[in-house]
Amino acid sequence: MTKIGLVTDSSSDIPSGIAERYGIEIVPMYIGFNNIFRKDLYEITPEEVFAALQEGEKVSTSTPSAGDFREAFSRLLKKQDVDIVYCITVSSRLSGAYNSANIAKNSFPPDVIKVIDSRTSTICLGLIVMGAAKAIESGYQTADIDKIIQELIEKSIFIATLDNFEYVFKGGRAVFFGKLISKAIKFPVILNIGKNGKVRLKKFVKNKENALDEIYLQSVAAAKKNSSNRIGIFYGMDIAPAKELERRISQNGEIKVEEIIITKITTVISAHTGPGIWGVAISPKLI
Repeated sequence: MTKIGLVTDSSSDIPSGIAERYGIEIVPMYIGFNNIFRKDLYEITPEEVFAALQEGEKVSTSTPSAGDFREAFSRLLKKQDVDIVYCITVSSRLSGAYNSANIAKNSFPPDVIKVIDSRTSTICLGLIVMGAAKAIESGYQTADIDKIIQELIEKSIFIATLDNFEYVFKGGRAVFFGKLISKAIKFPVILNIGKNGKVRLKKFVKNKENALDEIYLQSVAAAKKNSSNRIGIFYGMDIAPAKELERRISQNGEIKVEEIIITKITTVISAHTGPGIWGVAISPKLI
């Protein structure tokens, strides 16, 4: 029987306990300030990043190198006797991780490493990876796993809000919103990631309460399309809206939810958004 391994990057927001249970290799992104780059998950916390941002530090991020992915692939193939490795990365429109993983796979025999662009990020990527892990655990073979992953990519939905674009503008990452700068500084925004893997601004809302209402309504609408759902809720500094969204979704009798995971965003995401981010991912339960 083919033994299958699984790799992703640290933008996936997968809780450490779940990664350990399924043997998921998580390759860290890098966070830099004060002329030092540190490994996401291992060498720096979101709180440290938020503090640096609030003090006006220039915080940058860097993708894992091909060498980082090569090491992860080797650990699975050589130390755990895995036959095939699936590597599912953050959207290639948001990071160079997909390209690095593709370079790394060339160091191995053909068809041993499968690199897949999730076209999403945060816990939405995490749910896709966890769906693949469940398929592997259930004994599915590669042809079926390929189909499951692609269906999860097509049907998983990411919705998020930022208190404002203050940190995004400070980091020079939203020049395309220049004509909306007066609104973007003042009002919360609702974002999603399109099927092309790029972040899209959906709308502005008046306040945090409106943001919560809007994300809840969009979450329910997305969940109604599936017979059953796995839902991930992520947050920056404030867990309160995440817990309230969990409460509302759990009490909604019109949708079926297999599980809800609440997770704090990793440093690589917080470096881009600042502390005022939270959101949700809805993924169909296929297994």
